[in-house]
Amino acid sequence: MTIATRIPEHLVEEIRERVNIVDVISPYVQLKKQGRNLFGLCPFHDERTPSFSVNEDKQIYHCFSCGRGGNVFSFIMDIDNATFPQAVAKVAPFAGVDLDASYTADEPTETVDPQTKALRSLYADATKLYHHLLVNTDAGDTALTYLHERGLDDGTIDAFMLGYAPENDVLYNYFNEQGVDYQLLRASELFIEWDDGSLHDRFTNRVLFTIRDAAGHPIAFSGRRLSNDDSQAKYMNSPESPLFNKSQELFNLDLAKGAIRKQKQVVLFEGFMDVIAAFQAGVQNGVASMGTSLTTEQVQVLSRMADKISISYDADDAGQRATKRALDLVAQNGKMTATVVHIPDNQDPDEFLRANDVSAFLNVLSHNTEDPIAFNIRYLRMGRDLTNQTEMFAYVSDVLGTIATVTEPVMRETYLRQIGEEFNIGLDALQDQLRPLLLQQQARRSNPRRSNNKRPGQSERVTDADFGATPYDEWQDSAPAPVPAPVAPTISRVEQAERMLLAWMLQDNDVWLQVTNTPDFTFDDVPYETIMMLASGYRSEHGNQPITDMAGFMDYVQKADLTRILATLDTYAPELFTDRSQVDEYIQFISHDAPLSDRINRLQRQIKEANQMHNDALVAQLSVEYLAALREQQTHK
Repeated sequence: MTIATRIPEHLVEEIRERVNIVDVISPYVQLKKQGRNLFGLCPFHDERTPSFSVNEDKQIYHCFSCGRGGNVFSFIMDIDNATFPQAVAKVAPFAGVDLDASYTADEPTETVDPQTKALRSLYADATKLYHHLLVNTDAGDTALTYLHERGLDDGTIDAFMLGYAPENDVLYNYFNEQGVDYQLLRASELFIEWDDGSLHDRFTNRVLFTIRDAAGHPIAFSGRRLSNDDSQAKYMNSPESPLFNKSQELFNLDLAKGAIRKQKQVVLFEGFMDVIAAFQAGVQNGVASMGTSLTTEQVQVLSRMADKISISYDADDAGQRATKRALDLVAQNGKMTATVVHIPDNQDPDEFLRANDVSAFLNVLSHNTEDPIAFNIRYLRMGRDLTNQTEMFAYVSDVLGTIATVTEPVMRETYLRQIGEEFNIGLDALQDQLRPLLLQQQARRSNPRRSNNKRPGQSERVTDADFGATPYDEWQDSAPAPVPAPVAPTISRVEQAERMLLAWMLQDNDVWLQVTNTPDFTFDDVPYETIMMLASGYRSEHGNQPITDMAGFMDYVQKADLTRILATLDTYAPELFTDRSQVDEYIQFISHDAPLSDRINRLQRQIKEANQMHNDALVAQLSVEYLAALREQQTHK
């Protein structure tokens, strides 16, 4: 078997410097010159208006609609779902470089530090022990019976390496007898450390669901209690550890990724049992997030494999809120088309499968679905008394905002007629109210040239267009007026300021020193703080000079979510970085003004809720805090 070796950095740099990104992208995208850049239809999402920009001078690309961006290697990784070595190997012929086959062998060598390797071995042994206790011992009979009663057969239990954790520190005693290092056991998070320093099994008397990473390594557990003791949490999950970052992992991705890639579709479930029951029924492209809080990182992982995502969360309020959040994340961070699956009678998928046959479940997944617009219209009803005229009008107003995002006129009119018939409102009146909302949507989609003199926090919601990026100007085509491209993901005022300040720091040494020497300054959003730390390392390796080779810095970063942010920084007009007084304004806004504004808004909501509960004492207390925050805000204006 051929073993892959790591591609030397100097060879990667040589290939990138000798290749022209336009030559690599052109087979996938028809590009037209416009100003200093080239533009075409984005290959990562459906559109009829070109929003995909390639900067030949800087050798990077960026889509103003879906937000994807990076250098030549990033493009191949995204378009072909390739690894970094595979991308380098595909680009190498464009540069006239012969790359040795050992760099892209089928079984690549993974560079693993000794602690990670030891922890993986520890978790693999723990998984085997817990599984053995479940299926082969009298102690596991109750847990095994529970799983059988939940409808799981022995083959499924083995495939998912489900386990049982008994009492009496069985796992700790097992590893202690093998002489495993105490500090390694502490770092594993498999145990709880008491005040006297002794270690004890974290999971006791629980059925265990094994959580594995995308490569199939066990990295964590989720334990369901078997007792009726309500003083204990029903579920206990592993805390984050050197192996486990819950925001990045998806349950069952290791088993599902083949089916996801083949079908170009993924089903997102709420619970582990839902995934397992669906897998046993033949639905092998199902995954679950760690809890109902889907993350941007998880969406981006799935969007590299799938074109469609079906969200099958529970029908209770918590599940519906999670569905709404998932739909928003998918719309903002991925190329996938989303649908919402409704299980009949408010059942979860696991319950439905125990009461019905497999064909009925497959039929529900295929046909009992709802598009995001219909879901949002229904979701907006939650918690509203629509017999109250004020709340009814507020609901209609919110629904019109959702309908305005629909690009197909027939669909828009269908939704309008439904709302009009339900609330006895004339179609003409609804269309009159919808018209200005449609114009706003059209303005956002067409990405008009904006003023380049915005101050931090001036706009409530902004897109890349706010920074003078105009990929559509002067585009000439003989085709009829196209349907507008999807709206670029919006960013908050804080993130707007963070992007501007970070872009300034990377290209200007004085600004870099001014920001990094500001006591206690940090970016509010983790990706920007991460980029700043990586930039510090990159600068130290390049004589502490401004970062002018953005494509080279992207190779240094090698994280898709971060390179996409870096790609947006190239879209800002140079004149935005002339007034140095704005640097202090950005620092002030990120460090103080934005957090204070959030506190004021939170206090307003809390006062409203306290009024609704007629809690006069709490209203008085919150009002004092609210007025103090307003005074603080005034002193900084």
